[in-house]
Amino acid sequence: MPFATAILTDPSIPAPARQKALDRIFSDPGVPSSSTTSSFWLQTPRAFEQSSLPLPTEVDVVIIGSGITGTSIARSLLEDGASPSILMLEARSICSGATGRNGGHILETADEYAEFVDMFGVEDAKKLMRFRLGHLSEMLAVARELGIAEESQARKVQFLSVYFGEEPWSAAVERLRRFKADMPEEAAEWTSFEGEEIPKDFHLNRARGIVAGPAGALWPYKFVTGVLAHLLSKHPENFRIEEQTSVEAIENTSAFYEVKTNRGTVKARHVIHCTNAHVSHLVPGLRGRIFPVRGQMSAQTPGESFPSQGAAHSWIFNYDRGFDYLTQLPSGQMMLGGGFAQGEHGGLEELGIPTDSEMSMYIDIHLSGALPAIFGRKDWGGTSGDPVQAMWTGNMAFSSDGFPWVGRLPESATGRTEADQGGEWICAAFGGEGMVQAWFCGRALATMLLAGDEVLGQGADADVEWFPKQLLSSKERFDNTGLPREIIDTSHRASL
Repeated sequence: MPFATAILTDPSIPAPARQKALDRIFSDPGVPSSSTTSSFWLQTPRAFEQSSLPLPTEVDVVIIGSGITGTSIARSLLEDGASPSILMLEARSICSGATGRNGGHILETADEYAEFVDMFGVEDAKKLMRFRLGHLSEMLAVARELGIAEESQARKVQFLSVYFGEEPWSAAVERLRRFKADMPEEAAEWTSFEGEEIPKDFHLNRARGIVAGPAGALWPYKFVTGVLAHLLSKHPENFRIEEQTSVEAIENTSAFYEVKTNRGTVKARHVIHCTNAHVSHLVPGLRGRIFPVRGQMSAQTPGESFPSQGAAHSWIFNYDRGFDYLTQLPSGQMMLGGGFAQGEHGGLEELGIPTDSEMSMYIDIHLSGALPAIFGRKDWGGTSGDPVQAMWTGNMAFSSDGFPWVGRLPESATGRTEADQGGEWICAAFGGEGMVQAWFCGRALATMLLAGDEVLGQGADADVEWFPKQLLSSKERFDNTGLPREIIDTSHRASL
């Protein structure tokens, strides 16, 4: 069970508090608020030339959202298909949502492999893992291909997944054993250290054990805006982005969708929802199936005694409750996120929050003090000035069954009949793991769209056999997922 929904079944949390969280989950998330916390990643926004022209009256495809997902879809449609006319709409500024606020960590620990095997069998588990693991080489290759690797600081590192307790460490060793036994080729770079074997230059003397493997890190905003700048330059007649343009409603006119915005109406044959935490605003049937979860990030100054490891390592710190994630920029800043389980009611108060304008005091306290304790105060050293350079929040989207939703939306989700010549599509709900899911999800959706469009899809590769079926959007999935509407509390024991 995904940790975000597992909290709702925790009997140690009062049922009224859990019901309030469930009420938030079933509420309309609205459009992204103009009031936000200040993300470190967005401190130097890229300048895009903004058109003074009115919105186009008609396009082939409207993509709602300008993060990594929408960018992947646009790239695949423009460069793998028949160059459709695409309008990307962003309610705020480009890439100011989840992608511009995440940890910039391309990390797959393979911890999920054993769980996938138990749920779906070995072959499906391998397919899911190959899908997730493939993002590291693909995203680094895209950065090199477009000449934005240096600008986006895209780099391969070794992740160190650190355990401090005996029981969690034993469980991690068993998960690693199963992964390496079943997928030896993919697991070739994975290894482990424990006790005296842990290298001293890791500065993790309090660790019980460490699982290490390949990972990546980058400046997510600069990666996405770099790709978008390339697309705008290469496809000026077919691709357009409009900021400060929120979609207020969608209506079907049989042949087209009318996308109504705060700046006018655009007709489109295809509408793609890449709004993640806000998706159920325009697709109300997804409330209780996809919902926002607020996450918190920080940029911190390393201690004066801590050696720069940004080109070598990234980290996951596994606690008795929850975990944190950390990368270090080549310039030295420590980009630490997490602290979810240290939030009020174990993170329950972050569920169903669709805004990024406020922060949790409890998570702030945890993130602000974690690093000296983890690396040891002697090895960390003091800092000059404010050790926390920035603290901000962002909205992730989780699904009730723990997997992204990718593909054509059923009418039962939208409440709208499908257009005769197109459809409504979704690519959302990455559960806080968008960096190892979103890019290929976007590619798969573009492939599905082209395969079903007789005009745009001529000559396009329609193969999506590589895509895990657990992530597909369908009426069957819609009918069989979704949280119950009320918490049931009987005999002082609460359950869903």
